[in-house]
Amino acid sequence: MLSSPLFLSAIVIEGYTVLAVELLAIRQLTPYVGNATDTVAIVIAAVLLPLALGYEAGGRASLTPGDEAGVRRQLTRNLLIAALILSFGLSHPFLAAFFQILDGFGITHRLVQAAVHTSLFLVYPVYLLGQTLPLVAYCSSGVSLPRSTGLMLFLSTLGSFLGSVVSTLVFMTFFGVHITVAVTLGLLVVLAAIIGWQIEDRNKLALAAGALGLYIVAINSPAAVRAYGIVSNNLYSEVRIVLNPAEDSRLLVINNSPSSKIAVHPEHRFAYLKFIEKEVLRRLGTDRPHRILVIGAGGFTIGLEDRFHAYTYVDIDPALRQVSEEHFLRQPLAPNKTFVPESARAFLRRNTQTYDVVVLDAFTNRISLPPDLITREAFAAVRQAVAPGGQVVMNIITSPSFADRFSRSIDATIRSVFPFVSRQILSETMTGSVASVLYLAGRSENRPHDIYTDDRNRSFLDY
Repeated sequence: MLSSPLFLSAIVIEGYTVLAVELLAIRQLTPYVGNATDTVAIVIAAVLLPLALGYEAGGRASLTPGDEAGVRRQLTRNLLIAALILSFGLSHPFLAAFFQILDGFGITHRLVQAAVHTSLFLVYPVYLLGQTLPLVAYCSSGVSLPRSTGLMLFLSTLGSFLGSVVSTLVFMTFFGVHITVAVTLGLLVVLAAIIGWQIEDRNKLALAAGALGLYIVAINSPAAVRAYGIVSNNLYSEVRIVLNPAEDSRLLVINNSPSSKIAVHPEHRFAYLKFIEKEVLRRLGTDRPHRILVIGAGGFTIGLEDRFHAYTYVDIDPALRQVSEEHFLRQPLAPNKTFVPESARAFLRRNTQTYDVVVLDAFTNRISLPPDLITREAFAAVRQAVAPGGQVVMNIITSPSFADRFSRSIDATIRSVFPFVSRQILSETMTGSVASVLYLAGRSENRPHDIYTDDRNRSFLDY
């Protein structure tokens, strides 16, 4: 006889939860350690290895075949403990405090931080969840091993499929990451309560499950999220608004990185924005509306007051425009502003239009650099979008003195596509060893030049 429908449902929920937790961990860690391949690999490793160990440990449980009461007790315990630990590792208030503590102890390397977090909050819960499938197998009797194994693996994989699709495309997209965390962990609590209802001490179980469920809902409620100034938290980004009454300004923070700033007094705006408006946008002729492409929309502050030229903003987060209009700008975008919610590389690949000015403003976060935009191929795609005689402006937070490998590599990569580029270091924005560095270049294709040598020096003719 195969296991009861309840136990088989537990396998589906286990598969759903493990995949949802993995994706939630990647998403929740992005503001703190980034989403590069190396950090994602750490999260995946912290899920797959304990999952495998959990399968093996569940098969060695000191239970006898058909011991349904023992299986219920073990599953109930595993599910409640896993939900409790995951609530610390996936909920925003604890994440903010945890990484602040790590910084205070001098643990600042993002890979080390990712490893510490996953070791504390992912490994053991996933290990416990991994025991679900072999524990349920103890309640299968009188049925062939291949049939029961195939069915349980099918149900677990089906749950994983639902976890990867539903948690991201439905819950994160339409309800937010915090609601997704509450729903995912709430499933574990409800399942534990149902499975454990027939064991001894059901009153204690009901009290523990009820308290844990209320705690998970409270810590991931919209009110708890708003207390941190978060106005949007979907599968793409966490957006906060930070008010500064002293200078009457608002700061838009995306994934823990200051992205845009708006202030009553122009002098309180970001230095790079003031430079772009003064040295680039205001120098455009007024004989016709010029086309301006902004990659990395932020808070739509580039050209905010310009009602003449045509602006196209590209950003992957489709909620960014509504969030900016309601909470940051507090006004709708002007009719000459167009927002394209799409990946920058996808937009550049299908783009057939050229622009008089292209502003690349997607490198303001040193932790969450978009890896698909810092390659030579990406810069070549940007160059193709520049009209003849047009200009490219790239804002990059980097070392102005080339003190680290990244600053040297990104400079060499840019110059491999734009050989005649100038750098504008905005020292007043400098923090520690990095500053806002603007790279300014034209399309500069096939412009003749020479290398002067002692043997052949025609500088007097070229000058």
